[in-house]
This record gives sequence, structure tokens and C-alpha cells, in this order.
Amino acid sequence: MNPTGAADSRPEPHARAPFRAADFDCLAEALDYAAEGGGGLNFHGLRGERENHLSYAEVRARALYLARGMMAQGLKRGDRVAIIADMHPDFVCAFFACQYAGLLAAPMPLPTALGGRDGYVEQLRISLKASGARIALGPEALIPQLEDAGRNLGLALIGTVAGLVHVNGIGRQLEPLGANEASHIQYSSGSTTHPRGILIGQSALMANAKAVAQHGLRITPDDRCASWLPFYHDMGLIGFMVIPMSCQVSIDYYQTDGFARRPLQWLELMSRNACTIAFSPAFGYDLCVRRAASARDLDLDLSRWRVAGIGGEMIRPNILNDFARVFEPYGFRAESFVPSYGLAESTLAVSVAPLDTRITVDVVDRQALVERNVAVRPGTNGNGNGISNGNGNGAAFSGNGIEGRTDKTRRLVACGHPLPGHTVEVRDAANSALPERCVGRIFVKGPSVMSGYDRNSVATDGVLDRDGWLSTGDMGYLTGGQLVITGRQKDLIIYNGRNIWPQDLEWEAEQLPEVRNRGTAAFSIEDNDGKETPVILVECRTQDSDARIQLVSMVRSAVFRKTAIDCHVGLIPPRSLPYTTSGKLRRAKAKQTYLAKELECEARPRPGNNGQPSVQRTQSLEA
Repeated sequence: MNPTGAADSRPEPHARAPFRAADFDCLAEALDYAAEGGGGLNFHGLRGERENHLSYAEVRARALYLARGMMAQGLKRGDRVAIIADMHPDFVCAFFACQYAGLLAAPMPLPTALGGRDGYVEQLRISLKASGARIALGPEALIPQLEDAGRNLGLALIGTVAGLVHVNGIGRQLEPLGANEASHIQYSSGSTTHPRGILIGQSALMANAKAVAQHGLRITPDDRCASWLPFYHDMGLIGFMVIPMSCQVSIDYYQTDGFARRPLQWLELMSRNACTIAFSPAFGYDLCVRRAASARDLDLDLSRWRVAGIGGEMIRPNILNDFARVFEPYGFRAESFVPSYGLAESTLAVSVAPLDTRITVDVVDRQALVERNVAVRPGTNGNGNGISNGNGNGAAFSGNGIEGRTDKTRRLVACGHPLPGHTVEVRDAANSALPERCVGRIFVKGPSVMSGYDRNSVATDGVLDRDGWLSTGDMGYLTGGQLVITGRQKDLIIYNGRNIWPQDLEWEAEQLPEVRNRGTAAFSIEDNDGKETPVILVECRTQDSDARIQLVSMVRSAVFRKTAIDCHVGLIPPRSLPYTTSGKLRRAKAKQTYLAKELECEARPRPGNNGQPSVQRTQSLEA
């Protein structure tokens, strides 16, 4: 390893074999072909220094050796292998070893800063049981937790990937997973208490990889990717391991926890290596902007960054606006932003916005959206729209405040047209298709849709019908064929017969200087009579009693003044709201933890208390 990382970070030569954009039948075939070229994987440390490099030929060679070591454990075709998804060459090689051995990899999450050791062990145990893993692998530092989690589960082996290197598997015949078989088990983000493993098929995986590579991102041999996204999330695993490898292009990895501490290193890595493709949830771009405000002497060249992907339940235009403004002096182009929509149940991507154009923002009447579930231009009776593509006067990035709303409008980002071969429908409660600009439940059909949840037919039947239509659980609408996301179906609040988007309540609270962006969560609870009461949790740092009482009053007043909703406000400790690995707020989990009184909270309403909150303090646990 070069301690400076400077010489090590130069791009490798382009592939010697003719370029192929993910047109393979299975993953093993894709890696076999990538191994003929010169691309590979680079793993970088906290300060951006390159710690490991593997060419695709080396990945293949190690994977084949490990595959024989796995089979020496007495495993049968189709058995499951749990692998803690550390951002390290060992995970990558073990994942592809499963492909060559005919085994199903089940990536497992890393521990988070919250919850502690016991919480992580319990999460691992639940996931190990759900996956039915026969062996479990992880980094040396996490073996004690893995052993505790796997106790009495009948696993044939708990150990490190490096330990398999010493297993004599020479001479064992390998039969890689083929086009008509499963690829791996992907756990959807946020599934911890009752994890739902998604059985990803080889055909679905390669169909999505091909659609993204050839149509969504139009990957070329000149591209180079950069990622800090964790391997246990579908965007990190498929978007920034499988797809680049299937296109024989190189990837630079920066540790996920390193990004949280030093987000600008991600940009410096892309600058130094002339990376062209990188994705992040909205909070990643926001974090870079906030850190840049205090940075000194930034030396960046982001002019080669042609695809700055962004996804999530709702994309906030102001975050992209701020990022473009701050990093334009360093060569970043606003036209590089590529909003997208996807979910693990459809392998990865469903729709991708057009390349090399400003984002499309739909300016709609807020009252019509909330009360009538229609997206219309402000001041109209339901005709016309408010689309802006930013090709004049910077309209795509205009607007005030978070999500670019005013009192009477909302500005929503279009996430592009469905990928080739995929169809999107927006349906009402009666399951009938809705016309454009009507908000409803989003359904997806196409070659990338999962065959079902792993060993969970009840859950599968709840989201997948006999015709192959997948109910995504998301709400949105179509406009000009493009998909716009408005929120999650299960997050809707019904108050006095009105449908309330929780994002509206959160946004109003976050306009207060005392409230941190992404520091609120809104949901509703039922009293003894079944009446819904809106609740908004607000992260609060101050311990001053008078200041806390004043903040509760300010939040309630701000929300009521703009929405006419009298909500209860609970103050909770900083960093206690739960988020998925992809950065989505887990409102259902926040509600669950709140109701279980596992959050230290002030102003907790009591049923039958005449709508007045009471102050209760309970033990603060990880949400």
C-alpha cells in the first residue's frame, strides 16, 4: 500500500476485451468477461488513501478458490451463506464465490452507531434465522458478535473469509448459478425486526443491470464509478458493484462511516480519479454542502462528474440547488443531477431521469394535492400543469425553503420515465388505473420485478399479484410519462377526514431556526375512541426547561398556522430518529418506538386528557 495514495489512485488502463454494457445472462458470466480486461476495484481509507486494489481477474481468481472452500463445508446447491457486508475485498470475493459455487449469498448489515452491541447481535440473529444460512462469514472484529448471534442455529461454520483460504477445496467441481436460477437474497432497507428477504433472480438482476447501463446511465468504457454506499443496501451492492463490473469499468470505494465523518473526501476521491458516476441519497449532498461551508482551500475538479444520481422517497429541490451553487466553482454542472426511483423488490431501478439536462420540477397547488389528490398548476381548476425543466431563468432550482415550497405550492422532482420493458401504473383505492396528474398507489411490472419474498408467501401475496404487478407501497403520480413520488402509502395521516402528508408537517417545523433539517418525524396515533391525533417528534439539543417549553409552543404554532392542524409535539434526544440504510426516515419505526415509550420524550399525549400533553420521561433507546 502506498501511504500517500497519490500514485495508487491513478485510473487503470481500459479493458482489453471489447466493451460490453451488461449484456450477460448471469453474474458469473459477467465476471468471467470482466476478468479479461484491466478494470477493477479500489478501496480507500478515511483520508482517501488507497488501501486495497483488486483487478477483476484477481476477484475472479479469489472467488473461485473461496467457492471450493465453501463447498468443502458440505454445502449443497442453493444453500445460503450469510456474509457481513463490510466494504472490503473479502466481502466482494465471498459474494462472487457464492455465484461460482451455486450458493445464495445473503449480505448482512454492519453495526450502526446506535443500539449498541446487544442490539446488533439481536438484529444479526433475526436475519440469520430468516435467511436459513448454513454458514456465516464476517470480518475478524465482528466474529464475537456473529458467534453470539449464530449460537444454537445449527450453522456449519462461523468464521472469516480469510479463514476459508486455508480450507483445501482443490479438485471440487463448481457449477455457477445460471440464468434461470436465483442470484442472492437482498434484505429491503429498514427490515430489521421482521426482515423480508427478497429473492433476486439472475434474469431479473441482469435485466435491471442492462437497462440501467444501456439506457438509464449509458455507461461507456470511459466511465469510472465512486461509491460510499454500503454493500448491504441494493444501491451499494447492485448499483455500485454488480453494474460497473458488468460493464468492465473501475470503481473507487470510500468507507461508509468515513463518508459520515469526512464527506468531502468522497468529492476529493472523484476529483483525483476523474470519476464520472456517483449516487447518493439527498442527505449525502446536503452533508457535503454543510461541511464545505467550513472547509478551507478546497482543491476539487468535478468537471468529469456526468451522473450525480439521487433517489429516495421525495427529492428536495433545494438540496440540489445548494449543492450545485456551492460546487459549481469546482466544475460541477447542475445538468449532472439524475433523479431516479427504485426499490429492492424491483431489483434496483424503476425509472431514471434524462441525462445531461436540468431536473424537472413540477410546481403544483398544495391544497389540491392534499385535499383532492391531484397535481395541478397553482390557480387553476384542475387543468394544466406547472412543469419547469430549468432551461430558462434557472426555474428548476428556484423556490424557497426546504423542498422548495411556499404556503400555496409544492415543488416536486420528476424521477424520469420507466426503464425499457417496465411499466408503471398509478392506481386508486379500488385498484383502478388513474389518469396522469392524479395521486395514487404506484404499481410496477417488468423483467426486474422480484419473484417473491424468500420463504414468505403471505408477504409475497400482499404485494405481488398473479399478473406480475408489484405494489410498491409508494404514492405518486405520472406527468408526461415521468414518475413523481409524493410519499409512502403507510405514512399517510388521516385527520378529520383529510389526507395529510407527514412531510408537510415536518417541513413546517423545520422552517424554524431552532429545528434541524431531517430532525423531525410526523405520524398519527389513535386514542381510545379510534380518533387519530397527529404527533410530530422533534430532535432537541438544549436541556434548558424554558427553552424546551418555548420550542414545543413554536412548533405547534408554526404547524397550526400553515396547516390548521393541532398536533402534539414531542422533544426527543439528538440523533434518535431511525433511518434506513438508504437515508429514508422510518416513520413507522419512530411511531412504534414512541408508543412503546422507548424514546425519552416530552409532551406525550395521554388518551382522555382533553387533548392536553403531559410530560413523561422514559428510558432512551435506539429507535
